[in-house]
Amino acid sequence: MKRKCVCSIGGQAVLDGVMMRGQKAMAIAVRAQDGSVMIESERFESSPAKQKIAKIPILRGIVNFAGSLAIGMRTTTRSTEVFGFDDDEEPSKFEKWLSKTFKVDIMDVITAIGVILGVIFSLGLFVVIPNLVAWGVFQIPGLPSIHSPFAKDISAAEYSFWQNFGYNVLYNVITGTLRVSIFIAYIALISKMKDIRRLFMYHGAEHKTISCYEHGLELNAKNAQQFTTAHDRCGTTFMFIVMVVSILFFTVLPIDMLIPVSSGILQIVVRLLVRIALIPIVAGVSYEFLKLFAKYDNKFARACKKPGLLLQKLTTREPEDDMIEVAIAAFNEVIALEADPNRPTQKFQFFTTPERLVKKLQGIIEDKTDAELIVMYVTGSKNRTELYDGKRITKDQSDRAVEYAQRRKKGAPVQYVLGTACFYGYDFICDQRVLIPRQDTEILAEQAIKTVKEKERAEVLDICTGSGCVAITIAKETDAVVTASDISAEALEVAKLNASRLGAEVAFKQGSFFAPHKGKVFDVITANPPYIPGGQIAELDKSVRDYEPRLALDGGADGLDAYRDICRQANSYLKEDGVLLLEVGIGQADKVAELLKDGYDVSTVEDYNDPPIKRVVIARKNNNQ
Repeated sequence: MKRKCVCSIGGQAVLDGVMMRGQKAMAIAVRAQDGSVMIESERFESSPAKQKIAKIPILRGIVNFAGSLAIGMRTTTRSTEVFGFDDDEEPSKFEKWLSKTFKVDIMDVITAIGVILGVIFSLGLFVVIPNLVAWGVFQIPGLPSIHSPFAKDISAAEYSFWQNFGYNVLYNVITGTLRVSIFIAYIALISKMKDIRRLFMYHGAEHKTISCYEHGLELNAKNAQQFTTAHDRCGTTFMFIVMVVSILFFTVLPIDMLIPVSSGILQIVVRLLVRIALIPIVAGVSYEFLKLFAKYDNKFARACKKPGLLLQKLTTREPEDDMIEVAIAAFNEVIALEADPNRPTQKFQFFTTPERLVKKLQGIIEDKTDAELIVMYVTGSKNRTELYDGKRITKDQSDRAVEYAQRRKKGAPVQYVLGTACFYGYDFICDQRVLIPRQDTEILAEQAIKTVKEKERAEVLDICTGSGCVAITIAKETDAVVTASDISAEALEVAKLNASRLGAEVAFKQGSFFAPHKGKVFDVITANPPYIPGGQIAELDKSVRDYEPRLALDGGADGLDAYRDICRQANSYLKEDGVLLLEVGIGQADKVAELLKDGYDVSTVEDYNDPPIKRVVIARKNNNQ
């Protein structure tokens, strides 16, 4: 099958994906953890200067070489972020300090350090070591040394240009052979790593995709699989050409022989610096050979390309169909962007799973329940079942969750951190102006709703309403006429917001206990008054003691001050068959029941704790009063 065209699009394998780059656009396609294909793309601006450089041999190769290195590192980093953004490991104190002090993204710093170390490693492995070995060979006793014609300690009679030229050729052959050998050994070694093998498979997918397009076939996995994993314009072939060109370059132009240094150590140092400095020139010349060989398909061109194609057997592997699909996605995006100047570019939408994010938050706050509440909030999940039902969590949601967890770690209750609390299936606005609605109080609401439904169009009063959770829940779940009051003006502000937000009709009044309701009687009265003994408040958990309003906690010396007032006055505000429901603290039910022994039929209801606690006192006004 003959190739129909030479495609201007090239590519590079990245972590679980492929980058494709054309003349005006670039796209990275990555297979995400949930199996979907994510794409990020961008356009290139083509300035007159770039267009001129593209026509200048060697210089265009130098520019292309530098650009490819930069883009290659950047795209590899971006693909890595798809899998690394929700890393469970929290940044160290040093990383936080570095980010805060120098106003930089720690990932940018790490990437820059990685690039520098990578360049140093490459120069050491492929330039320094081969040159040191070759230099050492010529220091073996009995072998003549490579001398500089400018060395002062060498006479004209001792100096033979051709002799030294021959030694120079041998030196470059040794360094070149070592460089190729090290490269092959290095590739063979790293290919044993699982992630590198997958990278090489995506490399093969990139080549098959481009070959399929160049042969005029429809781009799909089945058609692409017909082709080999090798390609004429591969970077592996380019690297091999660079190695060969460097041998020829430093042999045909014996620059080493012109080094005006005679000292052995200093000479090798200068020799290394010269070779490093001339790498861009060698790359530029190699680029021209790569374009030339890719352009023609004759015996000479095939012979020149053969070693590079063989070397690609080390850097490519046969890909799976889904890998080719990723490569095709990147290729098609580049084609589409270059064909349509109005097509918008894309950015990666990073996703993680609820399980991973909850685990990450647990590493910060050590409480799975709070971690789940935070993740439920940022994802809009109504319950844990919905949370874990295959949700994908975006990077923005993940970042918000981590921010909330950090605030929770400092001691703030999770409900105050989120600004909301779930009560009886409803989301209530919740901040430090009000007591946090708790599941224990749902027992009070549940019993009140049952009682209200026994009556027709009942009139209900909720005192010490706080966030309004009990009053609003009764209004939402029944047809009752509900009034609520609280001594705190700030608490009533929150309660009114909640009623408005949830669409509940509740009349709010400010005042202590029954003071705002003189002259009124009700079918049902509910209350969750302060019941923590004052001396025990200092012993409460920090999240309660330091954040929740003391006014809603402090029940006096024994915690029963509010109950005494309520029980003394309630009879005057209840209808003949009225019912009073009170939430009480641990061990308080019987004491409160004793306060209501006259004129009421009293019962208690336990909560769902294990062991259960008497949580609600129900006092029904009897007819014998």
